[in-house]
Amino acid sequence: MEPMQQPAEPTPDPTPSGNIEVVVHAAPKFWPFMGVGAAVGIIIALISAYTGPESPDFSRGSVAGFLAVGFAFAGVLLAGIVFLIVDRVTLKRGRRATAVPTGEPEHH
Repeated sequence: MEPMQQPAEPTPDPTPSGNIEVVVHAAPKFWPFMGVGAAVGIIIALISAYTGPESPDFSRGSVAGFLAVGFAFAGVLLAGIVFLIVDRVTLKRGRRATAVPTGEPEHH
């Protein structure tokens, strides 16, 4: 047995009770961007399926379903890229603020 053993529960480092500088910005929500991207892709797929020439091998409904999957996927990818761009722009426009800690820190 070692003469100096570690305690079973680590003790947290004392935190300074001073103010904390933070960046405040309006972040966009992720899921609405993805939903709009998928919806736009599906609408474009339906327009493509029902305005294009009819295939003798497949019904318009099956073509629409096939295109909807591919176009929705592409719409979600593009919406993700737009989300990242909007998030970076809002982060650059963020402002610095001072956060004042209140109360005792929570220990779990």
